[in-house]
Amino acid sequence: MSGAPRFEPAGFGDDVLEAAASKGLVRRARRDVEAGLVAAPAWEDGTAVLSSDGETVRLPPGPLSGARCTCPAGGACRHILAAVIALREAPVAEDALEVEDAEADALPLQPLSPPADPLAEIRAIPPAALAKAFGRAAVVRAEGLLAALAPDDVRIEAEPGFARIRLGEHPEVMVPVGAGLSGLVSKADRRERAALHAAALLAVLRPDLVGAKTEDETQLAGNPSSVAANGLAEAVSALLRDAARQALSSAPAALEERIGDLVLSSRVEAMPRLAAELRALGASLRRRRERSDDEEPRMLLARIAQAYALAEALRLSPNDPALSGAGRDTPEPLPDGRFVGCGLELWRTGSGARGATAHVLRAEDGRPFTLTLARAAGTDPGFTRSRSATEEAVLGQTLARLAAADLTLAGAAADGRGRFSLRAGVATRQPGSWRAAIEAVPGAVFDDWGQLAARLGEALRPALAGAAERGRPFVLRPTALGPLSFDGVAQVGRLPVADAEGVFVELEIPGDERLEARVEALARARGAPTPPLLCVMARLRGDGIVLVPTAIGGDALQLLDLPADPYRRQPATSFFADWARRLDALAGRRTSEEPRFEPVPRPNGPRIRLAETAADELLALAELGGRMEDPERLARIERAANGLREIGLDTPARVLQRLAAAPRHERAHHLLVAAYALDTLSRLEPRLPFVQRV
Repeated sequence: MSGAPRFEPAGFGDDVLEAAASKGLVRRARRDVEAGLVAAPAWEDGTAVLSSDGETVRLPPGPLSGARCTCPAGGACRHILAAVIALREAPVAEDALEVEDAEADALPLQPLSPPADPLAEIRAIPPAALAKAFGRAAVVRAEGLLAALAPDDVRIEAEPGFARIRLGEHPEVMVPVGAGLSGLVSKADRRERAALHAAALLAVLRPDLVGAKTEDETQLAGNPSSVAANGLAEAVSALLRDAARQALSSAPAALEERIGDLVLSSRVEAMPRLAAELRALGASLRRRRERSDDEEPRMLLARIAQAYALAEALRLSPNDPALSGAGRDTPEPLPDGRFVGCGLELWRTGSGARGATAHVLRAEDGRPFTLTLARAAGTDPGFTRSRSATEEAVLGQTLARLAAADLTLAGAAADGRGRFSLRAGVATRQPGSWRAAIEAVPGAVFDDWGQLAARLGEALRPALAGAAERGRPFVLRPTALGPLSFDGVAQVGRLPVADAEGVFVELEIPGDERLEARVEALARARGAPTPPLLCVMARLRGDGIVLVPTAIGGDALQLLDLPADPYRRQPATSFFADWARRLDALAGRRTSEEPRFEPVPRPNGPRIRLAETAADELLALAELGGRMEDPERLARIERAANGLREIGLDTPARVLQRLAAAPRHERAHHLLVAAYALDTLSRLEPRLPFVQRV
């Protein structure tokens, strides 16, 4: 007999198979076995090869996730389940094909070896192997999960071939023998699976972790948004006060490491909004230390102040889901209905994450939803954004098709931020005109930029309780498109578009590798007899709104981030002419027939002047670092506070005066409160990029 490891079916009882698939699928697989649809196995170096209802199933040693079937279904299909059941319930071993001894025919067939003790197998796992298999963050969360349980909440049972572990109200975890750390099976949500599986193993390896809570910790079981109000919030606040003293003066690597360690805390992970703010702050510190041009000091101070305000609010109201963000990431079923695509974005973050996002609007009320395929930095080097958007199936379609079609969705689910689950639902494209479909969506199409400004100001207004939207898709119906130009300082393209009243706003064309293709498509749109609809993404940038075109719409929708024909480029003559005019403009040889546009001056009343003066003083104080000691600057801050009080802005005036009078050890706290107040004041009325002819 060969001594190589082989697939052991004894650990995969019906309970384990039901956890890996479903009870109905296991029943159907058993009917296939009873009907004789599964042939006897052949063995290839420990891998069982079986024919199951005409499909070929391969069961290699290890977890069930390693099983493969020739049918198109993914995961544990009925053919795999039937093969496991047939192999498990075979009365004798079917390994005669591995016997090479000439006298093997005279040997009686031996029963399968008795299953190993599953708990003994778990206890033999080295503790360091958990972090390697599940990740350090998942193990930290697992420890927090166990600490939140009482001893009576943990139930561990050894069954023939597998262990059954129940942790409170969490889904049951099955641990088959011989399946390894990747072979645990449960019905847990994908985002929680690693932490739950690690916790199940730790419950056997480290029973002392169960109920090991400090006095300032609250129960995480049953309510993951509960946080330790005193200990955790104060730790975050103290870290952010240190950031106020150090981030703008030196941005030390040790500060970034402290933020990274805190983000990995299971209690911070229970607060998605705070965790996201801290991750973004860590990335900003790294860019600041590397002297990146896109990390403005004022934006960094505003980011620290935003995180500090959130941490302080959580300290006072730790169970408020609007502050913690708990529950927003859990998909909930949506009623079946119609949706209309309105653009696709291929994106990349400063940290290296990249992906593709399709935007759709619900036809009933115009609510925006997204579908995203993405990869984290340093993972899956074969992932390509454009290829995933055009080739990978999502809800039965590709992202590119979903982003440009009139759809009906059945069985879909989405979280509180409007992000569709990629594992639930089927999308069906509807025939007809995209333009007719999008114009029937309430509040989707605008031909009055004043109305657009009011809608965006409401949608993007900052809010501490219930985070404001970072961006929103809209559709513009312009009456005219102005000349394309290139901003050599910002390295982006500019396109003025007019509304029905002749008012112009400026669209920003990202200056990446797709700039030329976008300019070509927009140049063709300029030459059309009737201006097309333009899908845009509206996002906040400081105290202003940036409008980025993502698609050009007529009866069909052309996505600007993807070429119309991936195999053949057809440059338009109008593109080259417009490109030449743009180059002439950069060289100062502007053609007389093309008007020139420049930004409309922003209102500069006393409120704006005083707030900007105070914000400059706060930034200079933070850049001093340390104790932030500068009597003259503090005196100027107090004068700005008096000016704000005189025009009726009592709240920002009060926080500025407290900063001016604060002792050294409290100065960082009052600086962050004042920075948050001024930043919020500046963004209460975000402004569209209006331009005018000159």
